Amino acid sequence: MNIFRGHAQTVWRTLSVNWVVGLSHKFVLICFVLSLGILLWRWRLLPPMVPLWYSRPWGADQMTEPYWLFLLPMASMFLYIVNVVVSIYFTAEYLIFTQMLFLSSLIVSLLSFITLVKIVFLVT
Repeated sequence: MNIFRGHAQTVWRTLSVNWVVGLSHKFVLICFVLSLGILLWRWRLLPPMVPLWYSRPWGADQMTEPYWLFLLPMASMFLYIVNVVVSIYFTAEYLIFTQMLFLSSLIVSLLSFITLVKIVFLVT
């Protein structure tokens, strides 16, 4: 197990020097922390039902309990972690693929953050 951890740390140090990977890493973490912060800050003001499922028909089908809003930052963080693992163990030799994975994590995180902010400030 230490072999895998040592390899992962070495590869991560090599990857994080790249400006795309480093910048994406920082912004994903910032979006995650800000998303949780906004949810906790406005939690008491949220109504019993909030709109989240926009792919469903308009009306009550789109509504859900506020705790489902945590799905947005958690899903973006899950995707980020999966992309980091894939980058370290599979695409480390090909920097362009690693950069694409990190940029996709950044885009998903930004869109998740924007969606969360719009929903929270729409209903409060």
